[in-house]
Amino acid sequence: MSIITDYQITFGVREIHNTNFKFISSKSSSLNAILFEFRSITSCDDLLRAIDFKLYNSLPSEDFFIPTQGLQMIKIGYFETKFYHDENKYDANPNIPPSDTIPTTDFMEIVKLWRNFVNDKS
Repeated sequence: MSIITDYQITFGVREIHNTNFKFISSKSSSLNAILFEFRSITSCDDLLRAIDFKLYNSLPSEDFFIPTQGLQMIKIGYFETKFYHDENKYDANPNIPPSDTIPTTDFMEIVKLWRNFVNDKS
């Protein structure tokens, strides 16, 4: 199976207030909401560098925390990545369950696909 099939991923463009926005649709609404915040090549590259560093250069026991502009949060672990819809709630109680969890290697592949779509000028 492929990542696109496994996560039921489609990419598209929607016009909102006379501006076209690229979006991802998948079986994970949390993944969709998080990636919508990474709409530039630069932000996608920054996210990919963080994932790559986590997988290949850091201790497996250390997690990376990436807050988003929309106050969501990504917690990148060696084996799995967790999404939280409210950074403040997580800060108040780090034991709250994530909105969704996916394998970190899958997250990296999805971000690469998303970056390629964001980079496409058509």
